[in-house]
Amino acid sequence: MDDRKLTPTALARIAGTSAPARPRPGRPIPFEPLPRLTPSAPPAWITHETTKPSVAERLARVGVFALLAAGWLVFASWWVIVLSRESIASLGRAAGLLGVILVTCTVLMLAWTRYNMWVARRGKRGQSSLYIPMEWKHDTLGRSLELPAAGVAQTASELRVVIRDGVKAYVVAREGTL
Repeated sequence: MDDRKLTPTALARIAGTSAPARPRPGRPIPFEPLPRLTPSAPPAWITHETTKPSVAERLARVGVFALLAAGWLVFASWWVIVLSRESIASLGRAAGLLGVILVTCTVLMLAWTRYNMWVARRGKRGQSSLYIPMEWKHDTLGRSLELPAAGVAQTASELRVVIRDGVKAYVVAREGTL
C-alpha cells in the first residue's frame, strides 16, 4: 500500500504536518488463512500430568499459611486491646459517625444520578459531550471498508476479513467452510 493514501491524524492536521495515521510495523505480520484449523501447542504452564509436590513446595505452603495465621492473630489481638480500652459510648459514636457517612454518600450518589438522568432526558448536554457518530468508511490505515448488511452481520456466527484490491471486506463465513 502506498503511504500517500494514509490520512493524517487529527493531531497531525492541527499541528500542520502530514504524518501518516499510524506507522507501519517493522516486520511482516504473519497471516494464517485458517487459524482455527492450525493446531497450536498448549501453554507451557499447563501440564497434564499430576506431579506430587516436593518437600520444599510443601514447606513453602505451610510457611505461607503460618504467616497468614500470625497476621490474623495480630489483627484480632489489637482489636481485643482496642475494645477493652474503649467505652461503649465511644464505640456508639464511631458507629454513628460511620452511619452518617454512609447515609451522606448514598444521598449524594442518588442526587447525582437523578441529576444526570434529568440532563439526559432534556437532551442538551452542553458542548463538551456532543454526540459524534462514527463513520465506518475507512480503517486506521486508510483502506476503504466493505461491510455486510447489519442484520446479517449481527446474526452471523463468524465474519472473515478479506482484503481485495485495497478494500477491507468483512465477509460472512458459510457454515460449511468453518
